[in-house]
Parts: sequence; C-alpha cells; structure tokens
Amino acid sequence: NANGHYWKQFIDGDFSRRRLVALNAVDGSLLWKKDANYRHRPIVVGDKIIAEPWSYDLYTGIQHTRKHPLTGQEVPWSIMREGHHCGMLSASENLLMFRSGFTGFYDLEKDAGTRHFAGHRTGCWINAIPANGLVMIPESSAGCVCLFSISSTIVLEPREERTHWTIFSSVGPKTPVQHMALNMGAPGDRRDAHGTVWMAYPRPKPSRETGLDFKFDIQPQFNQGGGYESLNEITHPVKNAEPGWVYTSWARGLKACTIPLLGKDDAPATYSVELSFSGLEPVAISEQQEPPLYEIKLQGKVVQKDFNPQATKPTQTLKFDGVSVKDNLQLELVPQNESASQTPAALSGIEIIRSDS
Repeated sequence: NANGHYWKQFIDGDFSRRRLVALNAVDGSLLWKKDANYRHRPIVVGDKIIAEPWSYDLYTGIQHTRKHPLTGQEVPWSIMREGHHCGMLSASENLLMFRSGFTGFYDLEKDAGTRHFAGHRTGCWINAIPANGLVMIPESSAGCVCLFSISSTIVLEPREERTHWTIFSSVGPKTPVQHMALNMGAPGDRRDAHGTVWMAYPRPKPSRETGLDFKFDIQPQFNQGGGYESLNEITHPVKNAEPGWVYTSWARGLKACTIPLLGKDDAPATYSVELSFSGLEPVAISEQQEPPLYEIKLQGKVVQKDFNPQATKPTQTLKFDGVSVKDNLQLELVPQNESASQTPAALSGIEIIRSDS
C-alpha cells in the first residue's frame, strides 16, 4: 500500500508489527531486525534506511533522532507528507522527493522540514528521478481525478542556494520548553543559520491528520481589525537584522497571548523573552497625532512603558530577562494612548530561552 490513504491505520498503530530485517549480503546471516511501525516500502539512502516517517542506521538498525525544537530532548527523526499522496519516496544522497498534495521535497542535509512545488504533482508510483544533477519528473497525472495546473513533464536543475519555507514535523512532549522561536504570521517554518527552528504561528494545517505535525496553541487575542500579515522577503529585504525574514510577517494588533512553557509536573523556571517588532508597513499617522505608546506586560507585570513601535524602522527588538514561569507565559500589549489604539503594533517574533538550566 504505497499511498497516502492509510494514515489512520498508522496513527492507530496497526502497522506496529511491520518489520525491518537486514541481512549480510555475503553469507545471508542476520544483522538486525526490529518492528518499526512504518507506512510503506522503505528506501535506502547512503547509510540510512528511511521507513516513512522514521529513519534508521542501515548497519545497526538504531533509530535516528534529532533535538526537539522546543524541549531540546532527543526524539525520533520524522518526516511528514501533509497532503493527499500516492506513491513512495525516491531519493538522492541529500534529497527526498515525493508527493505531498503537491510535489514535495525534503533536504536531508538541512533537516528543516517538508517544502513544496505548488501547482504540480508527482505520479502514483515512483516518477521523481534524480540523475546527473537534475531531478526529472515525467508527466503522470493524466487520467487521474486530481486536477493540477501544471500537467507536464518538469526538469529541475541546480540554482543558487536560498532559504525556503517548510512544514516541520516532530514527535514527543512539547514541554518543558528550553527554547521557543515563534515567527508570527509566517507562511511556514524555517531553520536559521544557528540551527534554531522558527515555528510559524498560526501553525500550518495539514490536510489530513498524521500525528506528526507540530501543534500548539498560544490563545491569541486581537484588538478589533487585528490579524496576521506577511510580505515577500525578496521584494522587502531586511538587512539590519538577523534573520531578516522574521520581520516580513507579523501579528498586527495583538492584545494578548498565553504561551505554554511548562507541564503540570514541571518545576517553575526562569526565562528570557525577546520580542521583535516590524516596521516594514507601519500604519500611517498624521503630523498632529502623538506617537503610539504601549505598555508591555509579562505575567501581569509591566516590564516596559512608553514603547513606541514606530520609533525606528524597519525593526525593533526588546529583551526581558529573569521572567518567572510556573506553567504559561502571559504576554500583553496595552495601548497607553488613543494613537496606539489607532496604529496597532506589528509583532513579528517571540523568542523564549530558559535561563536557569
């Protein structure tokens, strides 16, 4: 069953008895075997065997892990195909290719999440072919009920490197948080140059339940007319901040949010909180209008008064140390004057780092 119609069975553990068995090619002796709860046919990539959604060492059977982006704990490495899909994976040394609603890719070297080439789909078997530095995908959607705008063969060639929006997947508990980086209003997730995964909020929503998508709720509250916005980072580059793309999206008019950092059995902890504000598209104010001023509250306490989100452009960053947390982090942006109510702040990033561990 090399298709995407069996996620429910995977989630329910119906595939838990599916086995991986490795034999010595010289004499046929057993190297290792294990139950692996994988979805369909495994694929060998170098010294890895990828049995979707997991990865194992080809020679030992040891399951590969990665650090959880919030807790820092080692959790099983995973990959998620979030859209409708038939067909199994194909691969080169550093790249997985598959259908994930659209044509999908996974960069094994950067390990930053699943990305998509929209408007096109691969076939119902294996027809993304890596060879001699190219990826060739022959047309194979004809006759299928799935309609896509690009019904033709495509060939992908190398280009200059750039960062892509992805959808990151992870398993395991989301608390206690050691490091959280939220990119408000972003179209997807990204891993920055330091290895931090900036998680888009609201979270990208898969078209089907996989048990692998990264869900959490910060309970955002907006002032009237508020919401999420984003710009194209290519047409709106930010050069005075790193990473600049964080500032190309935001939550405008955010009044408050509640961010879960600790579980019910976790001891209290201390965090530093960094808030990044964007001025790429400020709300215009008249010459007669006074500057918009805000109070910023953490855990109900005022930590900053008279904050003007339009004082400098295009970015501003505020950092607060020694924030005590028992369970959730409470953030509030409170207008101090009428001008602030009329020109809502644009909050782009929330980065939270535990400082007592």
